[in-house]
Amino acid sequence: MFSRNNIQHRILLVDDDASQITILNKVLKAIGQIFFEQNGLAALEQAIKIRPDVILLDIDMPGLNGHQVLAQLKDNDFTRNIPVIFITSYDSVEDQLLCLREGAVDFIAKPLQPDIVAARVITHLMLRNRERELLEVYRHAQVTLDSIGDAVITTDKDARVTFMNPTAELMTGMSLNDAMGRFIEEVMPLRIGNDGPPHINPVRICIQENRVVGMAINCQMMKQNGHWISVEDSAAPLKSQDGDVIGSVIVFDDINESRAMALKMSHTLQYDQLTNLPNRFLLMERLNVEVARSQTSNEKIGLILFDIDRFKLINEEFGFEFGDALLKKIAPRIKSQLQNNETLSRHNADEFMVLVPKLKHPSDLANLAVMIRDHVMALTALHPEINNFSISMGLSVYPEDAVDAQSLMLHADAALHRAKTDAMHEGFCFYSEEMESRFISRRQRYMQLKSAIVDDDVVALYQPIVDAHTGHLKAVEALMRIKENDGSLIPPIEFIPLAEETRLIIPLGEKMIQLAFEQLNRWCGEQLNIRMCLNISPVQFLDPHFVPFLLKTIDEYHVSPNMIELEVTESLMLDNLPQVIRDMEQLRVMGISISIDDFGTGFSCLSYLKELPVDVLKIDKSFVSQLSVEKPDEILVKTITTLAQSMGLKSIAEGVESLDQARRLKELGVSYLQGFYFSRPVTANEVRDRYDI
Repeated sequence: MFSRNNIQHRILLVDDDASQITILNKVLKAIGQIFFEQNGLAALEQAIKIRPDVILLDIDMPGLNGHQVLAQLKDNDFTRNIPVIFITSYDSVEDQLLCLREGAVDFIAKPLQPDIVAARVITHLMLRNRERELLEVYRHAQVTLDSIGDAVITTDKDARVTFMNPTAELMTGMSLNDAMGRFIEEVMPLRIGNDGPPHINPVRICIQENRVVGMAINCQMMKQNGHWISVEDSAAPLKSQDGDVIGSVIVFDDINESRAMALKMSHTLQYDQLTNLPNRFLLMERLNVEVARSQTSNEKIGLILFDIDRFKLINEEFGFEFGDALLKKIAPRIKSQLQNNETLSRHNADEFMVLVPKLKHPSDLANLAVMIRDHVMALTALHPEINNFSISMGLSVYPEDAVDAQSLMLHADAALHRAKTDAMHEGFCFYSEEMESRFISRRQRYMQLKSAIVDDDVVALYQPIVDAHTGHLKAVEALMRIKENDGSLIPPIEFIPLAEETRLIIPLGEKMIQLAFEQLNRWCGEQLNIRMCLNISPVQFLDPHFVPFLLKTIDEYHVSPNMIELEVTESLMLDNLPQVIRDMEQLRVMGISISIDDFGTGFSCLSYLKELPVDVLKIDKSFVSQLSVEKPDEILVKTITTLAQSMGLKSIAEGVESLDQARRLKELGVSYLQGFYFSRPVTANEVRDRYDI
């Protein structure tokens, strides 16, 4: 039920000897994700940051030695339970006992035997998994007992209380501390009916007869304040592994509270908890009713879908409490403009929808939307700290825009999407046939991308990258294409944005990596020294499974990491920069090069560039094209080239389309050239034919 089979184990290696780290990385990379440090202080910081599943710790290190690092790990709440395996050349009984007394779980003597190291690490990872599973089961059980609406009490075999959940404490009026060790009759006295005789507690019978026992139908329980309430319950024996009765559990409920809870749950299922407005499910019920009524009355129905622009940024800047308070202010402002039996509902975090029945003219819907927007926008006077506060809205009308309730909501959402993405609509858009066509086209493209993954319709083309000084082929950039049914290829501009938005770029990118590595393996087998450059989407790079997949695929296709270069865009640096740097460093240690693609067109902050472990800057083709005019503008190209040289980086100019551009880029000191002047993206065989390799 709480399986952790898919967990990616994290292993931290701490050793000042780089050769030892190399050996351990080679042995353990198939077991988990490897991190490493070469000094004790950094190891402690890294352990707190990544929470590894096991630490392999060398004893002899400069600064803090292994014993001191272990002591600090044990003193820290976040790291004290992480298993530590000492690695050392000290193998005497005294040394081993010292390590184990200090808290290490194992001891591996040098020189290292790879099979023994792997076996011991796997053993401790299995123990770690078992510990986690037991802890997770306990936590789930504790949360379940604490959160369920029924009262739960457990006893020992003498019917003395051993546990009560919060509901039981509330219903009996006695805390767990006060109830512990008391007989069940002291905690929950029972009687039959009003002023009836005492009722034996079912716990007694279930323990004596080893069976499940129910309470009498008309049973009442006295709370500690003397108040009697009607309850229903059942008790069951708790048994040991051998089948012996070791106690009991009784589950009971206040019948009156159960009825109240049923009403509350019904309200919860139909209303938003923050604003107390109808939710999407209740709105859909009312919309279906109105559609059925409209089919006989021939009346129109209008929908207005509101969305607060950049609401996620508001939450990030001011906090979720501020965002919730803002939503609670917006809801009554919208509602104050409704006067004709309209229904206002809240859907997602920042989305509201207004159902307008008996709509006479679509222009009435537009007028209402404008009134609501103006009234909501007046909030800016109360919250001047929110910069550029705005809302967008999409409108749809039944029956003109849809045949049923579901499609009417989808079309309002489509109109909203267009209002947000197309500036010409200024945040306000009706649904139309043109939009429907775009929606269908987008859905068809989405299904085509999903099919391409399953049907192996992902195609790899390669564009050569040549040495600016010799003209010799040095590398190729692998470029993704999707095969149409007629055999033609879909250019990336027509599917990459959608793939990134829907996260299909992750499986598509994995297919592309496999194709590129398969080709690289062939070239290496033919003794061809051609580097493979791969574009990696920010969505894919930030996915937690990307680095493990990449390392696994390198092993599967037997390619050298030194022959691989990953191209990432500057936009990647806007999200989770520490993780990006950590992953890049891990890849570069293995020999993989990192290139910043389209450099100069995005974030372009020198402070982050100085921190990033990169090897290459790719000059965007828009800068290269400036070299073609009569008075060429060389400033940006020259600046980027000089920057790369000063930082010890290589540079690649994209979009080279003429001999003059190639010559000038060479004079400016660009390392490599790429563009149509040398070759368009072609198949692997065409690369061979064109460059006679």
